Amino acid sequence: MTNPVALESFSGSAPDAVWDDVTALFVEAFTAEPYLEDALDLGTIRQWGPEHLGHRGGRLVTASTDGRLVGFALAHGLDADPAWLGILAQLAEGSDAASAALAQPDDAVVVHELAVTASERGRGIGRQCLAALLQDRTEAQTFIGVYERATAVAAMYRHWGLDEIGRVPMPGDAIALRVLTAPTAELAAELSVPDPEVGG
Repeated sequence: MTNPVALESFSGSAPDAVWDDVTALFVEAFTAEPYLEDALDLGTIRQWGPEHLGHRGGRLVTASTDGRLVGFALAHGLDADPAWLGILAQLAEGSDAASAALAQPDDAVVVHELAVTASERGRGIGRQCLAALLQDRTEAQTFIGVYERATAVAAMYRHWGLDEIGRVPMPGDAIALRVLTAPTAELAAELSVPDPEVGG
């Protein structure tokens, strides 16, 4: 029998202890395959994470079992993120969703990070975090990015109802970012229904 998952949501700010746990999980998740990112670079979430949470529409959702952090998701308004505005500008010509978001960036939300510890994957924790992250949001459109080589994660996002609208090269890197999107209300409704393919 699996232990229950407790979700907690933070808007604007979160306690230092929460950010310590988020940082440890973030480093664990993204230094592993298929990402293989640098642990020191990832550790900087301890500085920029609270800043992103403080932006308009900033929300952090954590998932814990037995008091241990096992997943988290972080989002904020598109208008607060110059990097994401630049990403969508590269896709605007071929994507109505991207061009509409650029025209009204305060009506779009960016899911900046989503991570689940390896031992707890397959339980629907990421889905629960994202559902809580998008609950009661007023923005019309949601955007999320995933590294090109993370094909299983991209497939999971498509299974949840997001559509890939293009790929954008990452500055100073040989890899590209897949950009996926969905209407926020539709995505939140889809995520709130338990996935029959998820066990436990």
